[in-house]
Amino acid sequence: MKTSKRLQHGISLLENLLAMGILLTGAAGVVAIQRQATFYLGDARRITRATAFAGDLATQIQLWDFDDPRLANSVTANDGDVGDSADLFEIQATPPADHGEADLTLGGRAWTGLSQELLLLNGMERYWNVSFSNVDANANGVPDAMRIAVIVRWQAAGGWRRIVIPLVKVNPAERM
Repeated sequence: MKTSKRLQHGISLLENLLAMGILLTGAAGVVAIQRQATFYLGDARRITRATAFAGDLATQIQLWDFDDPRLANSVTANDGDVGDSADLFEIQATPPADHGEADLTLGGRAWTGLSQELLLLNGMERYWNVSFSNVDANANGVPDAMRIAVIVRWQAAGGWRRIVIPLVKVNPAERM
């Protein structure tokens, strides 16, 4: 009878150790999931902030005159890819942008949108590309509109991430 009780105590100890091992494995999985969730929450926060910065600039651009110097097409090489479908803003240190932060007050214009300090505080950069290509429907040599892409990017693990907001600004002189 004594042997049976000892054997039972030994089995109970082995069962407890096994249960603790399974519990520790489960806890490690929960910690890994929590770390991943924290990463994605931070990423979502950055995307939300970048969208706010881009939306603010897009709203400001809609208020500018069609002939505003801040809407000049200064880099014609990017006209075929105004919205950066080639992901150059994610892989190049100096992206092929028509305009950047320094151009917000170009021509002595006032900037009333979100400040550059706030942008830098969030580790972001703001750009916009302009193109007049393929927007002369009546073929009179005057653009009917311009295509604009507002791009906000930020550093992430392994490179840059970015969001793009495309918009069209209609030429008031060409309205029919």
